[in-house]
Amino acid sequence: MQKKSKKVLSACSIASLLVTTTAVSTGVKAADSGVNRVGGTNRYETATKVADSGWTSSDYAIVANGEGYADALCATPLAKANNAPILLTTGDSSNALEQNTLNELKKLNVKHVIVVGGTGVVPDSVLNSIKAQVTDVERIGGQDRYETSVKIAEKIGTPTKAVIASGEGYADALSAGPAAAINGMPILLSRAGSLPDTVSNYIKAHLQITQTYVIGGIASISDSILNSLPSAKRLGGQTRYDTNVAVLREFASSFNFNSMYAALGDGPLGNEFADALTGGALAAKLGNPLVITGKTISSATSSFLKEKGLTNSTLTVLGGAGSIPDSVASDIKGDMGNSSTTPGGGNGGSSGSSVPLSGALLNGSIVNNDNYKQFVKDLNTGKYYNEFFTIKPNEGSNDTSISVQLKKNDRSVEDIFVDAQNKYLVDGKLTDSDIQAIKDNVDKANAKLDLVYNKQLLGSLTIGNSNKDLKTFLSSLGSKYFLTDGSGHLDKDYIVNKITTDLPKYNTASGYETFKNDLTTKISNYFKNDSSKDTIVKYHGYTLGNIYKDSTEMFDSGWSHETNANKLVDIILPSSRVGGTYTINFANSAGHLIIDVSNIN
Repeated sequence: MQKKSKKVLSACSIASLLVTTTAVSTGVKAADSGVNRVGGTNRYETATKVADSGWTSSDYAIVANGEGYADALCATPLAKANNAPILLTTGDSSNALEQNTLNELKKLNVKHVIVVGGTGVVPDSVLNSIKAQVTDVERIGGQDRYETSVKIAEKIGTPTKAVIASGEGYADALSAGPAAAINGMPILLSRAGSLPDTVSNYIKAHLQITQTYVIGGIASISDSILNSLPSAKRLGGQTRYDTNVAVLREFASSFNFNSMYAALGDGPLGNEFADALTGGALAAKLGNPLVITGKTISSATSSFLKEKGLTNSTLTVLGGAGSIPDSVASDIKGDMGNSSTTPGGGNGGSSGSSVPLSGALLNGSIVNNDNYKQFVKDLNTGKYYNEFFTIKPNEGSNDTSISVQLKKNDRSVEDIFVDAQNKYLVDGKLTDSDIQAIKDNVDKANAKLDLVYNKQLLGSLTIGNSNKDLKTFLSSLGSKYFLTDGSGHLDKDYIVNKITTDLPKYNTASGYETFKNDLTTKISNYFKNDSSKDTIVKYHGYTLGNIYKDSTEMFDSGWSHETNANKLVDIILPSSRVGGTYTINFANSAGHLIIDVSNIN
């Protein structure tokens, strides 16, 4: 009986693990349940965040111009072939590679960099800055965008199919990117009225290419070009969004629709391609489709999503709200079929066929247990009351859902660094009041961490074979960002000194990435040196097997040290939105728990 009560306490405390760490740390408001956003302050930072979402390490990386689309359009199949993220640089010959992009190359331990485009697109100054960090750097570029597309195609291998898209606009090639990459097809660029000789000669020289797909309408690629290609099929429509849907329909069997990506596909500047390019590489890696949209969702896109019935699928929006507003993200998710009852809610049902389940569902035995009922009461109105979240009481006898409602979107640890960057940009320095504001923000973050460390929440979480609790674990890593007194608190004096020292070096808010990289490295080293071969995380003595958010795995005891180091940081100090359905599997078939988390409106 005592053991059963212990498991119940463990399970309901795991709910707090998921909610407390996210509710007190995330500063991003969700547009809707099941919607994630991956974005930075600009396209270059967004590219690094996209890379972080899909790769914890990578032997290869693609670097392309982030301001001109011409040579970059064909990079997605190349990225897929090398399991590589796409990172961006400016085309300014007076500049080296952006510091946050260099940091990402180091973070991912990249050994080979492929630069797409000639010196007029990616100058030698950028190559030289890369070579200072990565010895193997290759440039793939031609005399123009058309020859570059051929040179990239030659690197992919011996394809039997190819995609032909306009080199005079970016939308059609971006729509085709993930599908082409997943199916091993190069993207060859063409003019509207004539197929460039370099492209024509490539197709003639590769007789194994027996199928081609022409992307876009006749205004993009003429019928005369289509008729000159082997077994050509046009995938197009009246608008770029119609074309995007035509591609999604044609290659529907190639995609896993459990998750979908959305990126901006149009805009006033004519270069709003970057997020779709870098995100397309991630979508291709995961086998997911990419939807392009404007500031409103098109009727073609809306109809397609409703037709597919993607109620249980997640949506990841690429870029900030300035690119795709939350309202548009909500519209897209709504058309996907965003039901009011997410998987696992209401009746404690399955979390979805894509998520493996360990043992029996624990929801029913938990919500009817007196320990859980008292815990919920104390959390909502009693001694554990907090300003961040509540857990819905289970009034009905048949109600076995564990439903968490966030009460506010609070400041994140990342905001400490971003706020400092914004203050610095105003005057080119930090004033005494600015520095005090940074310290105050750190104090607030520490107050939230104290809530996380409460013994009824994460106080009984142990990490590694040495069974250290969370605050002892963080204090013992050797990270200068944390005090070593066992409190688990951030060191505000070190953080202030680090920010004031590093800000003049960078023109982007890279301080948080430096902090996160330091913490990730320290955690990885801890597990490498720990006597346990695996990453062991226990709660009240019960070992966690894995944690899923919707259909995305957040933690797995069988992953490598490096992977779990990154994932553990993401759980402790998340920067993504938290609404969704969480499945917690205990090891050794000890059972599983399903929790629904709702963001504030």
